[in-house]
Amino acid sequence: MRDAVAGGDAAPADLAHLEDRVRVNSGRPPLYGTQYGLTEAGFGPWPIEDPERLDERRAAMGLKPHAEYDDEMRGASG
Repeated sequence: MRDAVAGGDAAPADLAHLEDRVRVNSGRPPLYGTQYGLTEAGFGPWPIEDPERLDERRAAMGLKPHAEYDDEMRGASG
């Protein structure tokens, strides 16, 4: 998929979602905050690696800021 993104045949955002899914399924924290589920605190994002730089990583992959994504995932209306 990385090659497809580099060649313009896939969207970086799709790669971010895939990378997060693989990380969560292998017991590692996601990088882009795209994976949600039931956590100890209730429904929300899985604990994110290096959360201080989350929006920087998201922007680099063409994703909106995590606060906006979080609102969408939790069903908030704007």
